[in-house]
Amino acid sequence: FWQTGGRLDPVGAMRSLFGITSPKRSSATPEAAPLVAAPESAVAPAHVQEVVAGASATKARNAAGAGSPMTAPGAADGGGCTAGVGHATAVGGGSGGVGAAGAASGAAVVAAPAVPNIAESVVLWDARAHSVWWVSAKDRDPLPMCRRQGAHGNESDLWEVSAARRHGDRYAFIVEWTQVCSISGPCTFFGVPHDEADLNAFDHACLEVLDLPANVIDPRQPPLAMTHGGTQHFAEVVAAENDELEKRRFKQLQEKPLFERMENAEYLFEVEDMSKFAADATGVRVKLYIAKRVITQEVVIEARDGSWGPVPLQRAEWAPQDVVARSRSVPPENRPAIWVGDAPDLSTNGADIVVRIRRRDWRVDPRSLALARGDANAESARACDTCPEVPFGPALWSIHAELPPVPPAFSRCPDRELVLYEMHVGSFTPEGTFTAATRKLGYIRELGCTAISVMPVNQDARRLKTGAPDFWGYDVISAFAVDSAYGTAADMAEFVAQAHKEGLAVIIDYVANHMMWGAESYIGPQYFKEDMPTAWGPRPDFSVAEVRNYFLTAAEFLLTSLGFDGLRVDSTKSIRKFPNDAADAAGTGFLGELSALCRKHAKLIIAEDLEDGDGVLQLGGLGFHMQWDMAFFCWAFDALVNPLDSHRDMGSVVRGLQGLSPARSHLLRGRVLFMESHDTAASDRYGRFAAAVHNGKAFMPPDESPGEDAGGDAFQKASGVALPYPAVQEVEANSFAARRTAIALVLMMTAPGVPMLLQGQETYEVGPFKWPRGPALDWQRAAATDGNAGTWRKLCRNLIRLRLAGGRPAAPGEAPRPNPLTGDGLHVCHSHDGVLAYLRWAEVADSRTASQGGHEVALVVANCTNNNFPAYELGVPPSEQWRMALSTVSGRSLSSGGGSDVTLQTRACWACHGFPCVLNVALPPYSAAVFIREA
Repeated sequence: FWQTGGRLDPVGAMRSLFGITSPKRSSATPEAAPLVAAPESAVAPAHVQEVVAGASATKARNAAGAGSPMTAPGAADGGGCTAGVGHATAVGGGSGGVGAAGAASGAAVVAAPAVPNIAESVVLWDARAHSVWWVSAKDRDPLPMCRRQGAHGNESDLWEVSAARRHGDRYAFIVEWTQVCSISGPCTFFGVPHDEADLNAFDHACLEVLDLPANVIDPRQPPLAMTHGGTQHFAEVVAAENDELEKRRFKQLQEKPLFERMENAEYLFEVEDMSKFAADATGVRVKLYIAKRVITQEVVIEARDGSWGPVPLQRAEWAPQDVVARSRSVPPENRPAIWVGDAPDLSTNGADIVVRIRRRDWRVDPRSLALARGDANAESARACDTCPEVPFGPALWSIHAELPPVPPAFSRCPDRELVLYEMHVGSFTPEGTFTAATRKLGYIRELGCTAISVMPVNQDARRLKTGAPDFWGYDVISAFAVDSAYGTAADMAEFVAQAHKEGLAVIIDYVANHMMWGAESYIGPQYFKEDMPTAWGPRPDFSVAEVRNYFLTAAEFLLTSLGFDGLRVDSTKSIRKFPNDAADAAGTGFLGELSALCRKHAKLIIAEDLEDGDGVLQLGGLGFHMQWDMAFFCWAFDALVNPLDSHRDMGSVVRGLQGLSPARSHLLRGRVLFMESHDTAASDRYGRFAAAVHNGKAFMPPDESPGEDAGGDAFQKASGVALPYPAVQEVEANSFAARRTAIALVLMMTAPGVPMLLQGQETYEVGPFKWPRGPALDWQRAAATDGNAGTWRKLCRNLIRLRLAGGRPAAPGEAPRPNPLTGDGLHVCHSHDGVLAYLRWAEVADSRTASQGGHEVALVVANCTNNNFPAYELGVPPSEQWRMALSTVSGRSLSSGGGSDVTLQTRACWACHGFPCVLNVALPPYSAAVFIREA
């Protein structure tokens, strides 16, 4: 992307790429009246108003006080089908939303009711399309779209049509394109979708938890999900010559009717020796059986090495003998189509063959703000002169929606005062919606947290096909569409606005490293790196400018149009590296552009990388502010979960406190700290911390436990198999588990970094939840004032209050003293036989600032053993007295009143732990305490 005046300009790159000129108003076309009158001072220039980023309501968007608007190339005048169009949507056109060049870049939004029957230019980017039709769910008449031309007459990959739409209207696209597949062997099935790609078939995880029967796939159903939409290589040879087991399987397969053999595959490739038909004939006859749901226009085969071909195949009729032998149980209307051709230079032993299949498929608008499942019983689009054959479907509709108003400006707390609460909207409340979560925001603020880290809210495939809101949401099929189980974009904007009223910042989990299996079919294979899918789904191809632009504009839409305060970028390692661990320069560059975008808008950006110990993602590298610190969790987890005091490695805890790269000098070590997260606390991974302490180890089977060679995110590859989980009552009754878990909480809240609680952690929730669902918050526990739940919530609240409380009152004329627990200063002064002590402090802003009595210092002491120490001696800096601010055993806290706070005297002595004073403290078994130097 180009740099213009210090600002990112993805539109400039798009315009240059396609040779698109700036928008021009035709003298024959009157200027469309604005939908909503805006204050004169807030109205953007005319050329900005002319570009509409999605729904009709966006006509009223303006750029008051904002930077350069991200003008959509969809508004350009370049011929094609644009003549006479009143105004144009941005690329991707359709929905409520945002165009390819982008959603708002800080521009204000004026809410407006949808105006009926406004003809808009609907634009779609598809680099592989031969023809595109736009279809409305109302009349289902395919409307042909035209390829837009650039200013210099060169054809672009943008398709557009003028269409009238209103808020709530459903629409989709039919795209004719060429699928390129590589196959091997005499009999090969291919085009088999991933098990979890089909929205009409519940995956095993769904069946297990929902107890739902698997749907029988209707052969008329559209190709809901191809394996990899474009160039594919299928090396599977069903009849392997040297594999007797495979030969037996092949023979059994041959005995089944053809339709049963194909199962979910789209294609079956077979060859027959021509000598079967004529004794002196050479070569083979090729048959390609194509599932009824695949609308095919043309098939061509050729050798991969170019030694023969191309050979066109012709559509053929079923021979009577084939009907009996291969499809006797299948009604004629559901039989696969047959395409036949003779290849004189191909042998029956098979070879690497390239098959090019020109087909028609449904697509959704990648930038629509809402998606809805299609009705399997509804009629498909009507055939027309330009589209005589239409695929059955669609499986998904895009929904034309209004953009919500931009929330009012909000200034979040400083980074040093951030305390995150990781929320999963779908399981935070019984309803699992934005509206229900909005009503409970006061609970989080009362706990003391200053920001919410929301797990993904984009349309998730699992939530879409089950209707259950409590799936995690990492199986996204759109970077723009809001998950229908949670609500609408307006509901999400209201959630953010109300959180801001509570003083809570909102960070959103942003998934760009992969999309759900089947996304290649829904938005198109041109978005993905087809030869390198991830373990979780297809991987975006960041070497394509339009793909980078798609994800960048989605991020900017979230930050500016919906008001989110930052991004937590999921699995950045999978963006900067290919699945084979090779570096991806384009993906790395994308991360740099993404961080620059966040910094441009003064938004926080956090990486979940788990393998970036050297801080490549942060300042001096790609510009991220912080990272999730998995190393801190692992080292503290291993030390505190170990059941034997003699094997407790306090050195690992020290390394965790110091951080992987303390020399980086990032603010707060540039990290987010946690003892529970959705990734770690699941019962098929590490488990809830207290349950793991009770168990004595994590719940991953040994072959799934992350080791030195497994990589930092090995827990993400857990198969769902878990070791036996203890009964909740047993964990609740285990006081040792509670005490050691409390130590972990104190370490997290007092170490340099930004602490984060997982929902339910504050109520000592120890019950299991399993990928990819939960954890449900028990609101009875949340309301408890006693017992483990009440005591634990009070401990969390007191720790947060202690962390965020200001330093000692300043003397007259003095600047406020910073809180030592929000500073970067850390010195581990004692680590011996399970007892750990470290000092924390924060420097004043500048050494020229005068202060009386020195800076404030906190001392954190943890007894990680079952030994009781009535008077443990600790060396401390020069001081006269210390105050106990909090103890995990006594329950004393900074807010508990002067009568229950304890003042501890110090005495001067010979050097102890390198300091001239000694502090005697009582350390009960498995306890932690925080002391503040008073003088």
